[in-house]
Parts: sequence; structure tokens; C-alpha cells
Amino acid sequence: MLASRSLTVIWGDTELYWNWIVMPDSRFPEVAQLRDVCWLEIRGIINTIVLSPNTQYAAYAVFKLIESSGFQDRPVELSVVVEGGHSSTRDVCLEPNVEGMLHPRVEGLQRPSVRTDGWLEIEMGEFFNPGIENEEVQMNLMEIQSNWWKSGLLLEGIEVRPK
Repeated sequence: MLASRSLTVIWGDTELYWNWIVMPDSRFPEVAQLRDVCWLEIRGIINTIVLSPNTQYAAYAVFKLIESSGFQDRPVELSVVVEGGHSSTRDVCLEPNVEGMLHPRVEGLQRPSVRTDGWLEIEMGEFFNPGIENEEVQMNLMEIQSNWWKSGLLLEGIEVRPK
């Protein structure tokens, strides 16, 4: 798993928008805590050389929502882009099962599931690693289309695992 500290978190170094906090149930020393932003952009990169060849992989955002706002009525865009090749993009709803409370813009979109460690995860996309070359895989979580403020996201990281 790529820890949130190893990701590019836009405005992540500005305490007005993000904090870095200790979470006892995280495997990492700290996680990113979204205080308040209207431009949500997070990027992670992994090189295929550290992955097994001839394997289909999926990337997952691993997070929690604590007193969150702004995610129940706006889709978040998740994407996986392989350098010089495959890319996939999907719109999802980061709010877990809250039937009847969702805005029509996010009704019916994929939502996160609860992991055995208590965190939420949602698939960002998948890719195949043929193992022929060392390629860069970029994983993105974004909501930059609206001017709606978002808060309450705790990001542990991005997990890449065989599909």
C-alpha cells in the first residue's frame, strides 16, 4: 500500500485545508485528514517493476469518512493511467450505504465497501502488468468540477493488489 504521505495531495501542506494525524488503527504513522477544500486532487504513482509480471491489478483508495460533508451529493472521479497505454476513469460516490439520502447525481454510482480492518475501500481502476517494461502507473482521486466544499475524509493510502 502507498501511504497517504507518499501521495501528492494538492494543498496537503496547508493546515487550513489538510492535517496529518495519528490514527491508532492505521498501519502508517499518520494519515491525511481533509479539513475543508473545494478542489480535491490526490495522485499516487507506482512503478510496475515492483509488481509481479503477467498479473492483473486493481488500485483501491483506502479511507474513512468522519463527520464528512460534500461527498453525498457530488461524484468523485477515480482513474488509473498506465504510462503510454491503458487508462480507466470512473465516477463514484465516497459515501457508504446511505440509501435515500443521496443526491440524484450520485444515486446508482459505485460506493465503498468496508474492509476487514475497518477502513473503507473503493476500486479506482485496474491494469495489467505484462512485466516487459518498467512503466509508471498513476492513480488519481479528484473532485474539481464543483465549487462545493468537502471535508471529513481520512485517507490512509492507495492499495495496489492482484485482481
